[in-house]
Amino acid sequence: MSRVTVFTLGGTISARGGDAARMTGPEVLAALGAPEDVELRDFRRLPSSSLAPEDLAALAAEVNETVAAGSGVVVVQGTDTLEETAFLLDLLCPTERAPVAVTGAMRRPDLPGADGPANLAAALAVAADPACRGLGVLVVLADEIHAARHARKTHTTSVATFASPGAGPLGSVVEGTPRI
Repeated sequence: MSRVTVFTLGGTISARGGDAARMTGPEVLAALGAPEDVELRDFRRLPSSSLAPEDLAALAAEVNETVAAGSGVVVVQGTDTLEETAFLLDLLCPTERAPVAVTGAMRRPDLPGADGPANLAAALAVAADPACRGLGVLVVLADEIHAARHARKTHTTSVATFASPGAGPLGSVVEGTPRI
């Protein structure tokens, strides 16, 4: 596996029950069973609707530095503005040196069928795979890989909410292996 850096921003994937408290980046990775060799940047702890343009500009700058150093990137955030963040990163962050994947969760960690662990595992696999370089920023949820420029949230509660209308997914993650 190539080196991967995870930027946590908050969102449902880090929610503690029904209150507004958010888990820290280390808590999210530990709760979701992320590999220990992943570098973590506990970037923000906000609902995605609270991310400001300044937050996203700072994120893009750090993602660019990380990719330039040869590390794949996973951005973990809430799904309310995930498609906008992914699109902005796609405009500002080259992916020729390393893949960049954006992911989140539709169900909190304390609910049955929480999708966060599987989405994070799939995004880590994509960010570590050299075959995913140069594809632009990728949205990875429900084992599907979408180009950020086409990805749309199509449902407010379904774990299979992200789609690429008119284009379809670029690929999928099958048993931990990205297939483009």
